[in-house]
Amino acid sequence: MSESADRYSAFLRGMADPAPHGETLLLPQWQIADWSSLFSHTQSVQVVRGRVLIEKDARERALYFVVSGLLEVTTILGGMAMAAIAKIRPGSVVGELSFLDGQPRSAKVWAIADSELYRLEFAAYEAFADEHPRKACDLLLALGGVVSMRLRNTLAQRGRA
Repeated sequence: MSESADRYSAFLRGMADPAPHGETLLLPQWQIADWSSLFSHTQSVQVVRGRVLIEKDARERALYFVVSGLLEVTTILGGMAMAAIAKIRPGSVVGELSFLDGQPRSAKVWAIADSELYRLEFAAYEAFADEHPRKACDLLLALGGVVSMRLRNTLAQRGRA
């Protein structure tokens, strides 16, 4: 099995236990070759427990696929206190907002368990899109689904507060 096919298998194992609230990256029509092609454009990243993956306001246009571990997204509320706003599990992604809009990072993300991720730089996404335009569109729609679900969950939580 090729290295990129191994990456596909590892990510799908993470997807076997779906992220809560529908945050799993859903591409049920994709085959092994599709995942393999996408992940051939990524780099493996290991983040040990307690380390920061993404700093708020950082300028980086990359998307991370969570293969294993557990990440926490935090932000500053009221100008003082850090508040956890989400836990990101295997089978999902993190960094999608800056990846999509090119703006600085909106939150801090750190590992609350040793984690393995695949990092997709925007330039690498463009290369993937040149090779597989339909699959690149599928990926963007799936990312839009994750963003939409996260927004809905945030609005629902505010309604309960």
